[in-house]
Amino acid sequence: MQKLTITEARNKFMKLPDEAANNQIIAVTRRNKEVMAVMSWELYEGLLESIEILADRQLMKDLKKGIKEIKLDETYSIDEVRRRLGL
Repeated sequence: MQKLTITEARNKFMKLPDEAANNQIIAVTRRNKEVMAVMSWELYEGLLESIEILADRQLMKDLKKGIKEIKLDETYSIDEVRRRLGL
């Protein structure tokens, strides 16, 4: 992770979007303490979506059930799914 002081970040402000590209996070520090993160909007949105998924108890329960079914080979082929759904 790249670190910049607030002064460095201010001086490089117009270049920060390019530096934060490719899902890189830049830590901005003040007095050697991280106080802020600069990241691409795409990464930010992905993090928010991940937090929403993790906060949804039913979704997490269903996800864990699905992972367990895959490990136990309790899955159906796409042809079997279509047949069961009448497609």
